[in-house]
Amino acid sequence: MKRSSKVILVIGGHDPTGGAGITSDIETINSFNCHAVSLVSCLTSQNTKEFKMIESVSPQFFSNAAKTLLSDIKIDAVKIGAVGDIKIVEQIGKILSRLGNAKVIVDPVIKSSSGGILIEKDTIEAVKSTIFPQSFLITPNLEEVKVLSGKENLSEAMQELFLSSIKYILAKDTEKNKKHIINKLYSKKGFINSWKNPKKKGYFHGTGCNLASSIACLIADSRDIEVAIEQAQKRVLEFINSSIEIGMGQRILKIKKNEK
Repeated sequence: MKRSSKVILVIGGHDPTGGAGITSDIETINSFNCHAVSLVSCLTSQNTKEFKMIESVSPQFFSNAAKTLLSDIKIDAVKIGAVGDIKIVEQIGKILSRLGNAKVIVDPVIKSSSGGILIEKDTIEAVKSTIFPQSFLITPNLEEVKVLSGKENLSEAMQELFLSSIKYILAKDTEKNKKHIINKLYSKKGFINSWKNPKKKGYFHGTGCNLASSIACLIADSRDIEVAIEQAQKRVLEFINSSIEIGMGQRILKIKKNEK
């Protein structure tokens, strides 16, 4: 059967605002003319200005949903966000081992942009040992790089993270700069490229989710990783420029369909 759209599997949490998590991922993926299928790892209680709590789904239900979904549908790429707890991480590891050549993009969310802690220390270690070795690219921000590696120095942190057999790392917002956000791409061999993106005034919800999902779509479409990152960053900037206020806190990115 020939398919007209690439299929992206999204694994992540539910954000009631729709600004991040599964809802945002699906909107972003659809904007690239790809089709999103999803597995919800956890539920959150939050709004645009505060985070209340997080609860993982049942690992039994998660496993059953995954087996049912993947018995029917071929996956072209995977985007992983919030993972819930260590039992869900174990199930995700099993899922990834069955997906063959589908490239895995991980946004290793540790803290939500509205302030909540989304993952415990033991779960972080499980992600590093179970998910990272099966990942094509991870997209942590500088704070997440430090937590994941236990290192303050970026170069040392990269060396530590590549021990997990990741192929590529896109480290986001790596420098203190009032006007620009500097993102840097690394492989195990070292630094590859960097991008300087204008820093917009205000606070925005879900930029990391949008970037990782955008990259997943472009990688599924066989784009070179540097080209995929370049184009994904431009799209996220478009989403930020058209962001909207729906509450009293962070702005929500407005996802526009890619007509190209």
